Amino acid sequence: MRGIKQAPRASVALLLVLAAACASSPSTPATVPSSVVAPSVAPTDEAWVAVLGVARIPSALSGDRTDILETLGDALEGAVVVSPTTCLEGLPAGLPADGYVLAIQQSSRAEVLVLADQASREPSFVGPVHALCTD
Repeated sequence: MRGIKQAPRASVALLLVLAAACASSPSTPATVPSSVVAPSVAPTDEAWVAVLGVARIPSALSGDRTDILETLGDALEGAVVVSPTTCLEGLPAGLPADGYVLAIQQSSRAEVLVLADQASREPSFVGPVHALCTD
């Protein structure tokens, strides 16, 4: 009988030791490896965009993107994107289905317009879009 009563006590003692060890260990925040690339789309997958260019191949927009980043500053690199047109639901009809857009993206219309104005380019489209793709 004595062995049966000690088994539960041993289990309770083990649980208390484990609980104490967990409670006393310092908590450290989780880190994300630097190789993980943040998505170019807002976390909600919805954003406002100002389309500043359209091309059949993305490399045709890279020079314009570089120029815009020089004007706006590299801190806004994630806000100036080259994206396949098929990845942004809500773009106007008439864009090539197999093409790419150069766009400024932000969470509000006002933010997009301020940046587009600084870029000294007239957008061909400003509106909300839903991202269908991620990086």
